[in-house]
Amino acid sequence: MGQIAQQAQGRQMVEMTPKKNLQMLMRKSWPRIASVVGNNISPDRLYQMCVSAINKTPKLAECSPQSVLSCFMTCSALGLEPSNVDGLGRAYVLPFYNKKSGGMEATFIMGYRGMIDLARRSGQLVDISARAVHQGDEFSYSYGLNEELHHVPCANPGELTHVYMVAHFKDGGHYFLVLNRQEIEQARVRSKSGNFGPWKTDYEAMAKKTAIRRAAPYLPLTVQAQTAASNDDTTPDYGDVFQPVLDDDSADEADDVTAEVMEADMPEDTEADVKEAE
Repeated sequence: MGQIAQQAQGRQMVEMTPKKNLQMLMRKSWPRIASVVGNNISPDRLYQMCVSAINKTPKLAECSPQSVLSCFMTCSALGLEPSNVDGLGRAYVLPFYNKKSGGMEATFIMGYRGMIDLARRSGQLVDISARAVHQGDEFSYSYGLNEELHHVPCANPGELTHVYMVAHFKDGGHYFLVLNRQEIEQARVRSKSGNFGPWKTDYEAMAKKTAIRRAAPYLPLTVQAQTAASNDDTTPDYGDVFQPVLDDDSADEADDVTAEVMEADMPEDTEADVKEAE
């Protein structure tokens, strides 16, 4: 892409509303986007998911449109709608300040239910679950040649002390992993959302997810699930999908493209949606 066209694109991305930026990216890059998300979602649905999330989490409007769309592409590719769209807690798209770029970026965070969902898709697991242990519970475990795990919850649980996950394989084997409160806290501190988001609102669920994520390398998961676990709590990199958005060195063509996008047959939004997203 030529320098003039890059400058024109940058000017347009700043001056246009967040929703129009998303329209522009989706219209110019849809064939490549479709190769990532597959045929299980339409352009209209993907766009509306982004708009709905921006309406419910206004700070996302301050994030780069590439990062927002990248997170939703990841959700769509995994078949997991983010919680700020369906409220189920399977995945989250949250805004973060990137010190390196000096701007806001959206980040994809897997939820506990999302990890369970992906793990079960492999077809190699009879069952997988995670549980929390609290003060007052009867709890013991040991690793080694004769592994044991014993947990009897009490009637009036106290503070969380451990979480553990257990997976039973179709071949009769099993795997379990226990994390104590200190290990959970270490994971929370390393997370971008350690002080807000799901770690604040759903601490126990995020602790359970951490146990399953730690166990992922030892489970018969699909490549898709393994990749999702390793890329959790990051901004997906789809630079090869979005660049170049414009293919010509002409600034005039850049203006023509913007005009075309403005007239694109995208979903119509209510007046309330426009005010919230802008």
